[in-house]
Formats: sequence, C-alpha cells, structure tokens
Amino acid sequence: MKRAKEYFTLILFLLTVMALFQNLHAQKTVLTNCNIIDCTGAKLQKNMTMILEGNKIQEIKKGLYASDSTSEDITVIDLENGYVMPGLWNMHTHLSDLLPDPKNILIDESAPSATIRAGLNAMDGLRHGFTGLRSVHERDYIDVEWRDIFDRGLFPGPRIFASGAAVSPTGGHRGLVAKGSDGVAEIRKAVRERFQNGANVIKLFSVEMLQDEVEAAIETAHSLGLTLTAHSREPDTYRLVEAGIDCIEHGYNISDETIALMAKKGTFYTPTIICNLSAGYINERESRLRAMGLGDDEEIASIRMLINMADERSPEFALYQRQALKKAVDAGVKVLIGSDSMPVGELGFMEMEQFVLSGVSEMTTLMAATRNCAELLGVLDELGTVEEGKLADLLILDKNPLENISNIRTTKMVFKNGVSVNLDYPNGTATFWDYFGKPE
Repeated sequence: MKRAKEYFTLILFLLTVMALFQNLHAQKTVLTNCNIIDCTGAKLQKNMTMILEGNKIQEIKKGLYASDSTSEDITVIDLENGYVMPGLWNMHTHLSDLLPDPKNILIDESAPSATIRAGLNAMDGLRHGFTGLRSVHERDYIDVEWRDIFDRGLFPGPRIFASGAAVSPTGGHRGLVAKGSDGVAEIRKAVRERFQNGANVIKLFSVEMLQDEVEAAIETAHSLGLTLTAHSREPDTYRLVEAGIDCIEHGYNISDETIALMAKKGTFYTPTIICNLSAGYINERESRLRAMGLGDDEEIASIRMLINMADERSPEFALYQRQALKKAVDAGVKVLIGSDSMPVGELGFMEMEQFVLSGVSEMTTLMAATRNCAELLGVLDELGTVEEGKLADLLILDKNPLENISNIRTTKMVFKNGVSVNLDYPNGTATFWDYFGKPE
C-alpha cells in the first residue's frame, strides 16, 4: 500500500509538471502602452512595451507594439498607460494567525481549519499583487505544504519561502514556547529537523537563547544553505548581527550602534512598522486613506482599525521605531516590507504606506517590497525586478506609486509566472475579513 501511494504521488506530480509546460508552450503575451518601474533604482521608463514568452520576460523595448503577425499564440494587451512593476513580497507573515481573534477561532483549532485559512490568506495576497511571501513561524508545516501546492500549480498562489515553526528555547518568545530546544545540540537538531521537513528559511526566537545557542543556530542554518532571521530586541539584536544573522525582524529599540553594524555587515531589516503604531499614527493613516477615497469600505476600515489597535504602542515607542527605520535606510541598511499582522494583502499595503509616512522614499519602499526581498532569499537572478530574462511575476497599476505610495492599491492586473491572475474573489458568501467578525 505504501509503495502504491508513492507511485500515485509521483504520477500526480509528473502530470502537474507536464500540464504546466503545455500551458506555457510558445505562448506570448505583449504588454504595451505602459510605463515600467523596474525596481532596480532606475528612473521610470515611459511609453514601453514588454513581451512575455511562457513564464519569462523576453523583451522590453521603447514605444507601442506594432506587428503584422496574426499568430494565435500572441496576446496583445493595451495597458492604457498603466504602470508595470515586479510582483510584491510580504516578508513577515503568519498565514494561519489572527490578531486579534474576537471569535476565539484559534483556541483548540484543528490543523485542517488552520490550513484552509492559511491558503485563503495566501491566495488573497496574490490577488493584491503579492506574488511572493516569506513565512516566519507557522504551525504543522502548513506553510511548507501550501508552498508545494502552489508550486505544483494545483491552486493559484504566491511563491512561499517557508520556515515551519520558529526555533526557540524553552520559555522563549515571552514564555509562549512551553517546550523548546535547549543547548547547542538541541538547537542544531531543531534547525536540521525543519530543513528535513521542507523549510527553506529559519526563524529564531532568540532573545532567551545563550550565545553558544545563537551561534550554533546560525552556523547550522548556513551550512544547509538556509537564510536565517530572528525576532529580536536590544541588546539581542546587536549580538545577532555580530554573529552573522541574515535578517532582523522588528528590532525593538534598535540602537544607532546596531544600525551601523547592520549596514557594515549587510544585514537585512524587516521593521514591521504597522505593528508598532500609536493611536495617533493609526488615525493619521485612516484619515489619509479616506481623503484619497481609498477608505470607503466601512467594514474593512473598522476591522483594519481593530487589527492595528490590538498592537497599539505608546506614542514614544512608535516614534522611536519610525525614526529607527529612517536611520537604517539613511545608513544603507537594506529594508524589507513585512506586515506581521494578517491578511497578507491589505496589511502589506499598509506597511508600505507606513514606510513613506516614516520618511522613506517611494522608490526605496517599492524596492523594499521587491528587489531586496529577492536578494535576501537568493533569487535575485530570477525575481525581484523587471528585466529581460527574469520570471514574469508582475503587478500592473492604474496609477503611479512613485507619486503617491497608496497608488499601490490601484491594481489593474497581476501576473504570476507569466500567467494572468483572476482578481475576482472566489465564489462564496464570505471573505477573509469574516474571520475577525464584525466590530460593534
């Protein structure tokens, strides 16, 4: 029976791959009458044409598309002066998490229930233009399973770099990890177990780790070719950077000294500003969206407020974290967009808006959601920018996000791996927002 199941799994995998290649065969899509934000740091390219062949960007050229070809294998799309940029990434996600959880869904929730919600969250993120994400702590390897399902084309979803559960000592993360891994040998084993179970990134709850445990985690992850990040606050952040961590999450009370060291060592930074807002900053954001006509959906706006207020910080702390982000950017630290709170799409947009409200330029913010993410994850040769030869993960907008970052919300089309994504929500009577309930 076991061997029969293995054969069935192999056959299903091969059929999926064959179908994928058949769909990509010789198909060309021409995107014309568009402007390109390539996210390399270069200026906006106006009046451009882009030709996609299969799942890659074949050619980028100036001017409108003109061809006498009548081939059925060519689809020409007039983008009507729209803006083409790389697909976005949300680099700090917990796909099955809910904060707050007013319906108490997470209490004794089954793995199948959490798995379904995680998949819906990821797929909703794709429709918002997030073609990639990094999962940094997820139960039961749900993120690994969804990554493989999306990669096989069984459902339309983003590219996922998955961590499984974070590596933590007993009592780690403010005592939330009841039984973790203690000592160098157990920490090494925990990293290897996650790798064996399919994780391709490692997340640490490192604040409570001893120095030899931290060094063992970093050494083991790097020996397996994995990128490694950590939830941290000072003075933990400084010692992590000094020990060679690849990325820092949150960086609470991050010091100028640590920022300088991160810039020197090339350490990436995911500040999750959206989770570090005061009530004043939250209201500032909502007023701004309403003034732009982007906050008209009262249900979404009220739940958005509910989510942010669950993480409300003091005015002093919120200001400190905003200033730290700007200092990091000015020092040359490569920053990343990561929302922590869910859902992937809406909260990802909000994180980008908070970058700009914190004093970061629109271009730097867009690169924090695209190029920098691909660089950290080791896939910059294929993703993260709009360049010839790269995979066609694209977001197309009606309005220019370099003029106003909230124009990131004006989604016109999304391409993932060269295929146009259906932006209509799946048939049903509810949305992801219903998991939170309707605030009174």
